[in-house]
Amino acid sequence: MEAVIKYLRVDEWMSSKVTMMLGIQAYFICLDQTDALAACKELLVYFLFLSLFLAVSYVANDFSDLEIDKMAGKKKVIGNLPRWAVWLSFLLMALAGDVPILLYADNKIFAVAAVFLTTFLGVAYSVPGIRFKERGIWGLIECSFAQHCMPLVVLLLFLNWNRLNIFLWIVWFCLSFFDGLRYILIHQFIDRENDRATGTHTFVSDRQMNIRKWILYLCMAEGVCCIFLLVPLFARYSVIIISGLAFNFILEFCIYEVLNVYAKKDWLVSYDSVPLEALLNIIMPVMFGLCMAKRNVWAGLFCIFILVCCFKSLKIKLGIANVFLKSKFS
Repeated sequence: MEAVIKYLRVDEWMSSKVTMMLGIQAYFICLDQTDALAACKELLVYFLFLSLFLAVSYVANDFSDLEIDKMAGKKKVIGNLPRWAVWLSFLLMALAGDVPILLYADNKIFAVAAVFLTTFLGVAYSVPGIRFKERGIWGLIECSFAQHCMPLVVLLLFLNWNRLNIFLWIVWFCLSFFDGLRYILIHQFIDRENDRATGTHTFVSDRQMNIRKWILYLCMAEGVCCIFLLVPLFARYSVIIISGLAFNFILEFCIYEVLNVYAKKDWLVSYDSVPLEALLNIIMPVMFGLCMAKRNVWAGLFCIFILVCCFKSLKIKLGIANVFLKSKFS
């Protein structure tokens, strides 16, 4: 099982992408007051699609980078597998993720188009012949769009298409794009020396630029989007929203103090704890789960599921925050 998890790179997308997308779905469930049974079905189908789409994307990237990773000294599970086994895994993942959502969707034509385009863009970042990874600014845009925005196009299959929902969906789309762009900038910044050593051309490795400035702008844009998104729910769920935001502020402040002041690291361009990661991937999904639980107590299971998925990430963040608290109060 551990080898399968490493092969699919579950730790890299479950708590950073899947939980955020499920949180967005929970947001619209709260907004539309969706029936509990229908909400459960939709969450399950969307979860299967998200998980296996991301698994395909990440495995495709590893498969395309086998030789580059060997040159860089990286050892991955995929390097020990025969090619037929990798291709078979692609087929099984595609079937398990796509078939349920295609069967569930009312608009079959839109569902087929959305699923196909999302999967294509997910693998286009790394596959030979297309390989947006090495196309500079277009690689940044494509990766952010594919993994953070296209799953929201699939989410349209479950939404009521009224004006408010479409407007809020657009805001979520922009927020997800900015978030994905920020992540890939940080990722390329961290990998820039390996990429230069192996001759891999990325937006960051080919340029000498102030990455920190652009990441700060993206953080600010995401913050504005969050304000717009929380306003429609505030009147009905004000206590939950205020509590969640207060917890996030305290957590991020503690993490900032430890990384910037104590460890002398740059908080904005570090993967030790990415800014807004806790808010978007853990705290907001749990907030929306609690909002659903006000109508149906069983929705609390959604909160537990999010916390289980993010346990490792949350443990790290709380551990960092605890360092600051101990330094001040012990």
